[in-house]
Amino acid sequence: MYTKSICRATTFALVMALAAGPAAARSADDTPPDTLCTVIGTASRYLGTTVTVRGVASSAGKVTTLSDDQCKGSVSLTLDDSGSRKRDITSFKRAVASNGAHANATVSGRFRSTGDAQSPYAIDVYSVRDVVDLHDGGG
Repeated sequence: MYTKSICRATTFALVMALAAGPAAARSADDTPPDTLCTVIGTASRYLGTTVTVRGVASSAGKVTTLSDDQCKGSVSLTLDDSGSRKRDITSFKRAVASNGAHANATVSGRFRSTGDAQSPYAIDVYSVRDVVDLHDGGG
């Protein structure tokens, strides 16, 4: 009887460990993106935190933005020059470098307030993934 209890407990623990393994092994790159609309709509909840969002990135001059047509929202993207050594950020910069270029992308970084009424929020970009060039000029 005692052996059966130990065997059941061991089996249960093994099953739980196997089920939790993939979730525990996920990296930050596996984090599913929030919608940009959700982050902007509840901005006070996200200020100062790392967010992962998907949207359409574009550049106008030296300003790169990430937008979502669902809510007509957008945020500025701060692409630090020290991050230019990171291959994902360098590739992303090239994808949206020219005026009129658009790309779908998942961006991770620190969400912050800018104090600018026209563009009140920005993301300090840490990483970019799943970049897809949009040749039709947007969304």
